[in-house]
Amino acid sequence: MSKTAVKLIQKVTWVGSIANIALAFIKITIGKLTGSQALIADGVHSFSDLVTDTAILIGSRYWTAPADKEHPYGHGRFETLTNIFIGFILAIVGIGIGWDSLHSISSESHSEPGMLAFSAAVVSIVVKEVLYRWTAIQAKSINSRALYANAWHHRSDALSSLPVAIAVIANYFFPSFHYLDQIAALIVTVMILKAAFEILWPAILELTEAKADSDIEKQIQAYAAEDKDIKEVHAIRSRRTGSTILLDFHLLVDPEMSVERAHNITENFKTHLLNKLDEVVDIIIHIEPYNCQERIINRCCDDCDGKKE
Repeated sequence: MSKTAVKLIQKVTWVGSIANIALAFIKITIGKLTGSQALIADGVHSFSDLVTDTAILIGSRYWTAPADKEHPYGHGRFETLTNIFIGFILAIVGIGIGWDSLHSISSESHSEPGMLAFSAAVVSIVVKEVLYRWTAIQAKSINSRALYANAWHHRSDALSSLPVAIAVIANYFFPSFHYLDQIAALIVTVMILKAAFEILWPAILELTEAKADSDIEKQIQAYAAEDKDIKEVHAIRSRRTGSTILLDFHLLVDPEMSVERAHNITENFKTHLLNKLDEVVDIIIHIEPYNCQERIINRCCDDCDGKKE
């Protein structure tokens, strides 16, 4: 990852951290002044975003480091670990909001915070949604999965402020409909847990060496078909490390071709793929001789065996 991308990650995260501190202070202060427990809890949630911001600031120093003797494939898995941490924190936040909502439903006392609490909630929703969209755009521009995960944490904070706003309006117009706050919070819980799963699951697959992207094989085959010197490509394997992908496959060429010529074809094809496939950062290619007659015989034998079965 370039130095410019690293600086962008740091900049975006610091902006988010400052916003989180300001919003947390505002929500907790107004929550105490108006007696809104929901707004106070929402302010504490804003402080939880600082945990993931810190994870990004620290983790980015490691996953952006170049490959070295101890990490010949680079340090991308540090980004994977950061994603798991963010997803885990996001899941805890979602479960916490859901638990508080269920607990509040059984409570006999219900506060009426007033329009000041509503204003604080609306400001939080707007600011955090803007932060989500801006962070998501920056994450996409540099292909940072961890930064995108943190963007979703911003949105979870915006969503958690939504029940507070709904509760204030509901209490103002319909004092008897105090359960709308809890119902809205449970819906928000489902949305946050869904986001946590979408962050955690790809990271877990990555740690278990799952295939990076099913479309990559089709793309490689399509590019290989455009090169008349390449007879066939097979045994394609891919794995993800952070926001990047590593590839290896077998490339078949004319057996009468010189080693130098085959090597040049391979290097040109590798360069072409690296230019076309944005996430791919390294490719290992094994050269094989292409024997058309032998492959036809083998294919026929396979077909015969299949018919016997």
